[in-house]
Amino acid sequence: MRTASLGLAIFWVAVGSAAWSQGDFSADDVRNGHHLAAMVCAVCHLAADDQPTLPILRPPAPPFAVVAQRKDISADSLQKFLTTTHRNLATQQGMPNPDLADFQVKEVIAYLLSLRK
Repeated sequence: MRTASLGLAIFWVAVGSAAWSQGDFSADDVRNGHHLAAMVCAVCHLAADDQPTLPILRPPAPPFAVVAQRKDISADSLQKFLTTTHRNLATQQGMPNPDLADFQVKEVIAYLLSLRK
């Protein structure tokens, strides 16, 4: 029974990853990601034009609108980036792991990719 549950979990992770890489996001994902970015990511980034406060980080981290235009950005690369820590002794100013739930990572990715022109 345990093997079947593990197999099913691996299947859903694979299906979810494939959907992310293809940009399979709903309007709700984008809207929720916008809200989350404006509340959480806005501490360091200009994440949305309508965020309630300006970033407190000086200088601010790259604006989401700029990040979205990078050619090397994909759903997969963003997922990896948002789930790892980029801060260590050598890069103390690196981005900390925001410690988001999987569904929140998906929503932020959906919002960020929606900013592409």
